[in-house]
Amino acid sequence: MNSAPHSRIALKPIVNRQILLFVLLACWFGTALAHMGIDTSEFQARRQSVMNAVSDGIVLLHSFSGPKSWSDSGFQQDSNFYYLTGLENLHDAILAVDGTTKETWLFVMAPTERQQRRFSGSVLNGWDSVYLTPGRETEQLLGIDHIVAWDGFSDFIETRRKTNPKIALYLDQSGEGKMVADVSNPPGLAAIENPYLLWPAAIKAKWPDANIVDATPILQQIRAVKSPAEIALMKKAAGYTDSGFRAAMAAIAPGRTSREIEGAAIEGALCAGADGISMWPEVKTGLVSGRTVFQKFYDYHGLNRTVQTGETVLMDLGFNYERYKGDVGRTVPVSGHFTKEQREVIDLMNGAYQSGLHALHDGVSSDEIIRTCRRYVEDHRPGLHSELARRAAVELLKPGSWADMYTHGLEMVEIYPPPKELHAGNTVAFGPNFNVDGQGFYEEDVVLITADGYQLINPALPYSAADIEKMMARLKRSQKSEAHVSANTSGESL
Repeated sequence: MNSAPHSRIALKPIVNRQILLFVLLACWFGTALAHMGIDTSEFQARRQSVMNAVSDGIVLLHSFSGPKSWSDSGFQQDSNFYYLTGLENLHDAILAVDGTTKETWLFVMAPTERQQRRFSGSVLNGWDSVYLTPGRETEQLLGIDHIVAWDGFSDFIETRRKTNPKIALYLDQSGEGKMVADVSNPPGLAAIENPYLLWPAAIKAKWPDANIVDATPILQQIRAVKSPAEIALMKKAAGYTDSGFRAAMAAIAPGRTSREIEGAAIEGALCAGADGISMWPEVKTGLVSGRTVFQKFYDYHGLNRTVQTGETVLMDLGFNYERYKGDVGRTVPVSGHFTKEQREVIDLMNGAYQSGLHALHDGVSSDEIIRTCRRYVEDHRPGLHSELARRAAVELLKPGSWADMYTHGLEMVEIYPPPKELHAGNTVAFGPNFNVDGQGFYEEDVVLITADGYQLINPALPYSAADIEKMMARLKRSQKSEAHVSANTSGESL
């Protein structure tokens, strides 16, 4: 007689726990969407695109396993792993996107006791987890078919290979865009750096007869077309980059060091809301402005020097928002005013660059864009007045004076060289980069290719010499005004 009421009472804690679990999952899910700006269904669609492209095999991507360095602003997940999962913090995990069964598996390592203590009470849960607990709840949260312990990874591969001995294992073997060590040991010794070499080597050591294929071309092709959500994130990153650029322009003055100007850029971007640095700000003047873009990756002092009156400053910088990168470049005068000769060079460079921008459209090749820029220089070369501008024209007609075009997004350089044809949804950057008589000249934007042209991802920055001078003067006046107000306020408080 009393069994029914008793069963209802007994079920109550179970129901309450289920409701609590649902609420927690909903909170995690909601936080993730607001945090990343990308819906779960988009990550599922990305994985489906990969499955469709590898019907003969499995894409195997390894998350990064080490923590960030002390000098990094935050942990940086492998870009392909993040692109397909949305898990920006997950460590010690392997994603298997199986084109043969049309399923996705995520193999995760259970946290050790030390890691459990380290992350006890941490806010890093749900989508932000460093380590995940396998199970149905986590699968539903992330929209992944199977989340299991990574101890079963080898058995999973063995089973697939028995079913299909010729199955292809697609591994990310890196590409031009990733700054990794191509060589880290003499011949005959295994590499000690570059996970994109070590991961295929580990698979090959376990299964020597495996059919290993480079997944990079497939992943790059899918990532090259940006979704509306990605474009929105890139525009946010570009906005913060713009704030950093303006702060750097206001800080430029004779006697300042490159580091001081770089610091102003970082402060401006981070105060505006940027997550971190996409690339360390590049501020090059004098003879160092003519050095290649790659030298900064190998120089401890980063080409730091004191800027001088009469010099031009080649500035290139970018800042992050939700892993997406900003990038913009311009040439500005140290003294706030270009010389007459420098102004002619700036305007020649800008005219050529603008002709390339206006030639962008769906189906155009990157080679055609650069040819269009050079034609502009060739056409305007006879009308140049100064010797500096005439020498600049000679430089602009050289192949090496134009920064090669590349696609842009989760990495500063995603695909280099870019696809032979650019299509709507691609985000690209390019621009002139040359040196004349120890004076560097440069400009660059990130643009979105559209069906009938292009759209700037960056907020509009001035191009012409006159407009750059006006903006620089305006920013310096604003900076002085703010400093004056701050000084008065400080005096009153004393």
